[in-house]
Amino acid sequence: MFDFGFSELLLIGVIALVVLGPERLPKAARMAGQLVGRVQRMVGSVKQELSSQLEMDELRRAKDEFEATAHSVRDEIAGIGAQAQSDLHDISDGLSPDKRPAWERLPEQRTPADFGVDEQGKPLAQNTQSAQDAAWQQYLMPSEKPTAAAHGFQTASLRQQAMRRKRDMRPRFRPQPQLRARKK
Repeated sequence: MFDFGFSELLLIGVIALVVLGPERLPKAARMAGQLVGRVQRMVGSVKQELSSQLEMDELRRAKDEFEATAHSVRDEIAGIGAQAQSDLHDISDGLSPDKRPAWERLPEQRTPADFGVDEQGKPLAQNTQSAQDAAWQQYLMPSEKPTAAAHGFQTASLRQQAMRRKRDMRPRFRPQPQLRARKK
């Protein structure tokens, strides 16, 4: 602030000694020191307050930038989520091409004639029965195919068919386990 040299301070001290006298000079010097100390403390507190205000302003700007970045990231994520949702709907719409209600997608209803019987449950003519047997031959396993002795409706139950399949899958030859001697 002010530049005072040693010679200037010595000149001020001599003038104060002449004006105030030796009795009041120590009190005046003490009072001047206290005033200078107060001024220095006040200047220091003002500097500290200004620097804290600058720091608060910088922090406020950084906070605003961070919030703006977070808001833009949140908007981008929401946009990506909406895009993914619409893509998912497009994909799911593409997977189900048949938009008809379930009752319209039911298979065609079958009649007793499809099974080779009339309305009372009696077998139809022999030629119709043989056509039905030929149609069902492709779905039966070799062990399930009806023999010449089997008449139209005397087929094996589901349990019997399952047992027959299980029996056919068993290995025919079961090797005996070989015994091994322990080594000591």
